[in-house]
Formats: sequence, structure tokens, C-alpha cells
Amino acid sequence: MKYLLILITMCFCLLSSGQSKSEQQRTSSYIPLPIWKKIYKRPLTKQDSMSFLIQGKDTLVKTNTNPKTGGITVPYEYKDSTFLSYYTKVAFRLKNDSTDKKQTMKYWKQPIRVYITKNFSKKVEREFKKFAKSTINHIDSLQIEFVNKLEDSNFIVYSQKDDNYEPKINIDNQSAYYMYWNKNNQITKFSMRINTDFYFSDKLKLMEMKRYFIQSLGYFQWIEDFICKSYFSTCSSTEKELTFLDIELLKYHYSYGICKGTDLETFMDQHAKAKALLSENPKNKMNFIHTN
Repeated sequence: MKYLLILITMCFCLLSSGQSKSEQQRTSSYIPLPIWKKIYKRPLTKQDSMSFLIQGKDTLVKTNTNPKTGGITVPYEYKDSTFLSYYTKVAFRLKNDSTDKKQTMKYWKQPIRVYITKNFSKKVEREFKKFAKSTINHIDSLQIEFVNKLEDSNFIVYSQKDDNYEPKINIDNQSAYYMYWNKNNQITKFSMRINTDFYFSDKLKLMEMKRYFIQSLGYFQWIEDFICKSYFSTCSSTEKELTFLDIELLKYHYSYGICKGTDLETFMDQHAKAKALLSENPKNKMNFIHTN
């Protein structure tokens, strides 16, 4: 059932062994039994069953060709345990004492279309656009544009002086945001509200807008592990900047070298399998096949 869920939401994992130097040698691959049945739609033969590979509770079936799924195959992106510890806290909103492995990662699939209301100065608008575009430039699989009409947007920046475009935001807060996502954990709409009386200077308004923008890219959680100037740090500062680690977290979140929209249990299970394959043979490879 785990692999069926992955296939429906975004992708499934293909485990393939390393190739020899001979260009004529075919690639041997192992895929989960439920996925194999959905792709090949034929009874298992005796030869198929003799090549089963058991990993934990999962049965993998050997195939000598990459299955034709109509998807995009991308190599697994390896990261060390320290980076993954940071990432799971940020992307899965994981608490230090949490055992909830059903937390899911959120991400944008469609381009972000930003509408900024007229209650911000031209300087704030200009600098926010510059920051947002430069941030997205680090992410190959995500696009952003700024629109002139509210109805053309899926990302709204407004103040307490505007009509409440998102009724679920508490108007008593100094600033707040609200986002929507679909059944595949793809973010579909985001709204932030900045109290321009409380954040009285352009610098303060802009910093709050930037913080929420970074958080909006994955329903990210701020954590205590990072230096104060990081946008992922809980530390309050008006001197935030995109650190190297901030950029790496964003790039990894939108990398096709991982499965998108999964829960934490599935995410960690995939990395455990990849690590096991690599420990058996450094030439082993794990690919993700993205189907939508």
C-alpha cells in the first residue's frame, strides 16, 4: 500500500544496479511487487519469483529493462544524515520529541503568481520582487511571476488596511499567513497579511514579507539549529539573509532526486533503502520516476 500511495501522489522508486563498462550490458533493476503488477499487467513467472529480493517487509522484483511509465527518471540525490536531520525538521515540521511519521511535505507544483496590494511603498514592492525572483532562481523546477490583478494570483500580499482577502487569517495578529494545498500536498494558494502600523518602517515590512515568502515555499518550520541570520532560524532579526544552507534546503526540497508530497515515514524509508543499496555496492543506483 505504501508504494501505491507514492505512485498516486507523485512518483515511485526504481532501484537499479551499477552497469559494467560494456555498453552492451543491460541494466538490472528491482521494483516493488505492487508497482511491477501495475506496470507489466501479466502473471509472475517462475523465473520472476526466483529473482525476488526481500528488503524488510517489501518484495522487489527484478526486471532487465527500465519500465515504460511515461514519467521522468531522475537519479536519487544523496545527502548525509546531518543535512537530512535539518531537512526533516524544516520540511516535515518535525519536533525534537515527535514520533509522528505521517507528517507530509508541501510544495508548489504550479508557478507562483504574486499580487501585492497598493498599501505598500514602491520601494518595498520593488525590493520584495527582487528578493523573491532571486530566491526562485536557485530552484530549477519552480517559477514565479508578479501579476496586476487579484484574480490572476495564487499568492497575495496585503495589509490590515486592505479588505480581508483571506478570511481565515486572524486580523488581530501583527502578521499572519494562510495556505491551501490539494490531496497531493501541492500548495495551491497562499496569503500573507502584514500589519503596516506595527511594522512601521519599510525595512520591517520587507523583512516580514521575506520571512513569510521563504516559509510559503514548503510550509516550512523555523528551527533553533541555524545561525540567527538564516531564514529558517527561530531567531528574531532584521538582518536575515539566504545562507548557503538555506539555499541548499530549498534546492533539495524541489529536487527531482527525491519523491515529492510524501509523508515522513515514506521519505525516511526511501533513504534507508538507498543507503542499504550503496552499502552493498557503491555502484548501485536508485532512481525516482516522476509520473505527474
